Amino acid sequence: MHFVTLRAVTTLYRCPTPTDLLCPCGRVARALRRAGVAYEEVRVPHRRGRRAQVERLTGQRRVPVLALDDGEAVCDSHRIVELIAAGGAGPAAASRPPAGGR
Repeated sequence: MHFVTLRAVTTLYRCPTPTDLLCPCGRVARALRRAGVAYEEVRVPHRRGRRAQVERLTGQRRVPVLALDDGEAVCDSHRIVELIAAGGAGPAAASRPPAGGR
């Protein structure tokens, strides 16, 4: 995994579930808030066949997807949360070295 700093507003594509407690999308939203990352939220339809916007970004239709300000899109809640936990997010991330020397 390479080091990415989430400085600008990012976009979280997520399911329309109204709570952040029941799904992987909510797990990512909670991690972003804890890290102090500003993000826009786009709720996509439950039906994967109606997620053309996500498919254009990533080539697949699963959420969550975090679209970074540099144009990269990160799929899978575990990968997104790892990115945030590794110091790729938050107000002090720009001055912090990557975890584990990566």
